[in-house]
Amino acid sequence: MDSNGPTLFGLKILIVDDEPDALEFTKLILILNHACVIAAGNAADGLEQVQIHRPDVIVSDIGMPKVDGYQFIREVRNLPAHTGGQTPAVALTAFNRAEDKIRAINAGFQKHLSKPFELRALIDMIAGMTGKISR
Repeated sequence: MDSNGPTLFGLKILIVDDEPDALEFTKLILILNHACVIAAGNAADGLEQVQIHRPDVIVSDIGMPKVDGYQFIREVRNLPAHTGGQTPAVALTAFNRAEDKIRAINAGFQKHLSKPFELRALIDMIAGMTGKISR
């Protein structure tokens, strides 16, 4: 998309979101920035995809039914490192109060990005987490 910004080329990114439109929108943004994207519509599928695909980064919604994003990332963190337990993760959520950000970090996310979000902010955040700062 932006030739002056960081590239996500070669990164495998898992998106977990129960909202189909949000899932597809985020997926499209990442694909247009040259990432390989795996999509999961709920936390259970997301956990399975972490173990199968070993993504470089997880981008997860928080407000999902049955198992929310907080519990999802706790379950990821309980996995052994070699099966994805230490995968960097971004909480992408409408929950944007200071206590929500703290809760996300305490649950195991490294970053928190509030919806609606700036496209460049998500790209830059992922690039920064993975060292893909080259322009």
